[in-house]
Formats: sequence, C-alpha cells, structure tokens
Amino acid sequence: MNVMLKKYGSYIFNAIFIIVLSAVTVYMIFKDEEMDTIFSYITLANPIYLIIGFLMMLTFVCSESVIINYLMNTFSCKVRFRTCIKYSFVGFFVSAITPSASGGQPAQLYYMKNDGIKISISSIVLMIITIVYKSVLLILGLFMFATEFSFVMQYMKGIEFILLFGIIINIFVVMFLFFVIFKQSFAKKVLVAPVVFLGRHRIIRNYCELSHNILKGIKKYESCADYLKTHKVVFLNTFVITVFQRLCLFFVTYLVYRSFGLSGTSAYQIVTLQTMIALSVDILPLPGGLGASESIFIILFSSIFTADYVLPGLLLSRGITHYALIILGAIVTAYAQFTMKRKKNTKSIGE
Repeated sequence: MNVMLKKYGSYIFNAIFIIVLSAVTVYMIFKDEEMDTIFSYITLANPIYLIIGFLMMLTFVCSESVIINYLMNTFSCKVRFRTCIKYSFVGFFVSAITPSASGGQPAQLYYMKNDGIKISISSIVLMIITIVYKSVLLILGLFMFATEFSFVMQYMKGIEFILLFGIIINIFVVMFLFFVIFKQSFAKKVLVAPVVFLGRHRIIRNYCELSHNILKGIKKYESCADYLKTHKVVFLNTFVITVFQRLCLFFVTYLVYRSFGLSGTSAYQIVTLQTMIALSVDILPLPGGLGASESIFIILFSSIFTADYVLPGLLLSRGITHYALIILGAIVTAYAQFTMKRKKNTKSIGE
C-alpha cells in the first residue's frame, strides 16, 4: 500500500494542484463577468471551425507519434504506430500536470521500457524530440517576431519584458543543449568550474559529489551526439515535422477567431501572437502555463477578438488546445496502465 501511495502520490498531488490552479484561474478571469452572456456568445461559434481545430490538435499529438515511430525505425526498433500514439498522449497528459512539463518524458520512458524498448534507444529518441521541439519554438518565434515586429510590439505593449525574458531564457536553454551535445568539453568547464569555485570557498557543500553528478549527466548526451552526427537527414526531417506540429497547435486560435465570423487579422498574425504566448510561458514552472497563458491571451487578443468575444475565444481556444487533450490523455494513460497491469497479471498466472 505504501509503495502504491509513493508511486502515484505525486500524480495525485499534481492533479489536485491542477484542479485548484484551474479553479483560481477561472475565478480571477471570470469573477466580474456574466457567465450566461459568455456562454451565449460561445453558442454563436461555427462548430465546423471548432471540429477542424480539434482535429488539428489530434494531429499535433499524433505528429509526435510520427516522429517517435520514425526515430525508432532508424534504430531498427519496430514499434506499432498506435503504440507511439499511446506514448504521445501519455507524455502530453503527464507534462500538463507537472511543473515545467517535467514528468512527461519520464512517464514515456516508463511505458517504453515496459513495452520492451531499450532505455538506450528510448532516451536518445526522447532527447532528440526535446531538443528539436524547443529549437523549433525558438526559431519560429524569432522569425515571426522579426517579420511582424511592429505588430507584435503593438499588442505586447506593457508586457514586452515577459516576451523578451522568455526569448532570452529559451536561447540560453537551446544553446546549452547544443553545447552539451556537441561541445561536451566546453560544457564540462562551464558547468563544473563554478561549482568547484563555490565549493572551495565553502559557499556550497558536497561540491565534489555535485560535480560528479554534473559530469555524469553530460555523459548521457554522448550517445545522442554520436547519433546526430551520423543522422543529419533524420534530424532535418524531425525538424520539419516538428514545425508542422507546432503550427497545428498555434493555428487553432485562428480557427476559433474565424468561428465567430471575425475578420481583419490574418492567420499569420494570429499564429504569431500565439507563438509569442508560447515563448513567454514556456520557461515558467507552471503546468501547461496555466494562469499565465490565459492572462497573456486576454491582453493580446482583447482588441482582435473584440470585448464580446475575447473570453469566449479564450475558453474555446484553451479548451481545445489544452483541457480537451488533458481529458483524452488521462483516458489513454489510464487505459495504458490498466492493460500493462493485466499483461503482468496474465504473465504471473501463466508462470
């Protein structure tokens, strides 16, 4: 019993935290609003656009499944596509209920291991996905920021520092990942030297152990570096698929915008603003950027959606891109857990 509580305790805590945080977010945003009026505007939305938006979100999740399947095949590791879909939904769900999306990949590794996939393979696959996913967000964000600079600054007025902070941190993270992979000797000096310096001046304790753990962590990237150096085309293909994946996510807001019969702002401009939101909240230690995403959405889209439609637009956009997939992800994760236990029970009975 204690083992079970320890194993699932963090997930239960995170789920409760998400519910509480969602409730607080809803209260803070809608406390002075007439909910009946908001829902009456939601009923005016064209369902065709919303269905397309939901299908694009399914495409968003399944795009990762395509990447997982593709990368696994480069290792001659044959995995069924529907199994890869399971990994994607599990990753999305656990990422959405853990701070900074920290639990998604460990959960995916867990299910991959139980399906007989070697850790040496699955860890490289997920590492590449992380590197490419973050790189695409940064490159897309910088490109759109440059091409729509005046437009972005017009709508980000007053919160520019949040965007700039997000861009700077994301640049640092992506550069750090590439340095760790391709310039490990430099990364070791940069990361270990400050720890040794602080340790020798008695500012931090156990600096030898901390230095050892840092070096151990860097070493894990060696196999990933070797793979990327010999599979440049694979990396490029993964990058292209990830660009498509990201655009599917950001395009949903435009479909919600059009569902209300609104016009005047191009799809590219709305996708640009949604990319800016992603860049701004990506580094925040909040599950799914909860609270921050909603607040920035209202600031950026108030005049685009107009006062009447901005809150209905927020509910539909976040409902499709976040909450609907959390529910689907929870169902897939529960089913995956159930089938895994059933297989173990069947195996133990057979033995």
